[in-house]
Amino acid sequence: MISEKKAFTLIEILATIAIFSVLAAGAMWFVVGSSRDASVIWEQLVTQNQGKKTIGQVTDYIRKAETSSGGAYALQTAGPYDLVFYANIDSDSLVEKIEFSLGVDNILRQTITKPSSTIAFDIYDNGTSQVTDLADNVINFTEQVPVPIFLYYGTNFTGTEPDLGTDFNLTDVRMVKVQLELEKDPTKSPVPLYVESTALIRSTKTN
Repeated sequence: MISEKKAFTLIEILATIAIFSVLAAGAMWFVVGSSRDASVIWEQLVTQNQGKKTIGQVTDYIRKAETSSGGAYALQTAGPYDLVFYANIDSDSLVEKIEFSLGVDNILRQTITKPSSTIAFDIYDNGTSQVTDLADNVINFTEQVPVPIFLYYGTNFTGTEPDLGTDFNLTDVRMVKVQLELEKDPTKSPVPLYVESTALIRSTKTN
């Protein structure tokens, strides 16, 4: 009995190579796409954690606002993108000057100034300052419709009233809302991350 040996034709080999190439390309794109998606998710998680940590620290300091070591009122500046006040945030008896401000580089910075030991018109002028970057990729100001980082509310706020706006006395402020829009790469993330919290200034509480 004579057996016939079958061999692949050139056309079959070429077809097999073509199919394998298509499958390999598809698998490669799947791996690349998955890696890209994982990178975006990781960046969003890092950004979100940074935003939550920043919000927590800012609101914690705001709650501690009080009269300065030189006798100045608890709040010095209350703007939409900068807030300056006094608070004792460490274990000593001196009250520090705290400033939160958004730079043109989209970085929210914190400046803490300790009062100097020399009595002067402003004991914070000669004090030592420490600047810390709290959060980068803060796009509140660069949004198509700018979003204030700080909103201020008075003693009659119950949850539905509007903020004090831009024309108010510092002594009217009882509560501060902090909100951050965060986006590392607008070409990757679908929408900016948004975090917010509110802080009642304890020293101005009347009840």
